[in-house]
Amino acid sequence: MTENRGPRSKLADTVAEQLTTLILSGSYPVGSKLPSGDLLANQFGVGRSSMREAVRTLEAAGYLRSTQGVGTFVVNDRPPPTAVDQALRDGYTMRDLFETRIAIEGKTAELAAQRHSDADRSALLAVLDAAEQPGLGHDEFVSLDARFHRRIAAAAENPLLLHLWDSIQPQFREYSLRVIGMPGRRDRAHSDHRGIAEAILDRDPTQAGDLARAHVVTVQRELHRLGG
Repeated sequence: MTENRGPRSKLADTVAEQLTTLILSGSYPVGSKLPSGDLLANQFGVGRSSMREAVRTLEAAGYLRSTQGVGTFVVNDRPPPTAVDQALRDGYTMRDLFETRIAIEGKTAELAAQRHSDADRSALLAVLDAAEQPGLGHDEFVSLDARFHRRIAAAAENPLLLHLWDSIQPQFREYSLRVIGMPGRRDRAHSDHRGIAEAILDRDPTQAGDLARAHVVTVQRELHRLGG
């Protein structure tokens, strides 16, 4: 059991999750310097104290390092190692990975449909809108793809499921980059995302879970077509 915390801590946790998503998706790569505290606070729409607390959370998690008078830098873009990471290092097949991803995506979509907040709604729609901007490269689209799915995992309000998602996402980025150049793949992916988001925002867990699982199965089939 964890103790109840005040509004500022909860807000800082939300910002920390959003900033973690940006780091894991490659929006802030390792070695990059974060904007100033004031700019970050404005970007996330929070006060400076909540922003500082969020940054300290990510420093403690090993993602960021701050140097007085120099700035705050991204030093890691992988989740902290756990027993799950050890299992992945010990060997797994592509089938193992996709079966796990199908289970996680389906369940997080179902829970997100039941538990999402207004902030989650806004974040999901913002990522979808960003993915429709003209001129996006494949790498940018794949990063937005990851942000979309992680936002769903965060909206499920189950930290263990979120950690499992973070643990396997680096392997999936490679697969996503391999299939994204297939004719029509980006349009299909974005259409799938819209459908999943609509089901979540309509609070329809059955539809959300079914669409999320089908989306991952489609990626798996397209990878097989490429000989993956």
